[in-house]
Amino acid sequence: MTREFTVGSERTELYLRTLALLRELARTQSEDTACRAYAEATADLHEEAFAEQGFKRGRGRLCVERLAGKQCNRKGCTPPAGDHDTLWLKRGKPDTYLMQPYQLTWEDMKNLVALCEKNGLRADVTPWPSFHFPGGVISVHIRRAEGLG
Repeated sequence: MTREFTVGSERTELYLRTLALLRELARTQSEDTACRAYAEATADLHEEAFAEQGFKRGRGRLCVERLAGKQCNRKGCTPPAGDHDTLWLKRGKPDTYLMQPYQLTWEDMKNLVALCEKNGLRADVTPWPSFHFPGGVISVHIRRAEGLG
């Protein structure tokens, strides 16, 4: 069975040639190599699309307490299982702590929920924007919980 993930006018000649090349790369080198080619081709586009939603990459210490406007106390301020972490500003203020791990274990998820509850935050897990390694990592967006601040 061949799956089609796009139909109609999106299945251009370029799309079909690219699909054939990715399939050949997966067969002759490895599936991992084909995934890496896709990731390399799209990573910057994903990060740019995320930033275009009004985000600017923050500087300074990576700390979830900054989301609440607090100074970092350097104790328990980074999420469990964090990997490829970044802090994003909106309108000049910390808005989203974004981590892009390859996986979250049961313990990681329990600890993440505890960290969020302790700090008035929420964490949402999505495959987008996953610009560190598209198709290989998930994105965990940590923000202030609804109704706070």
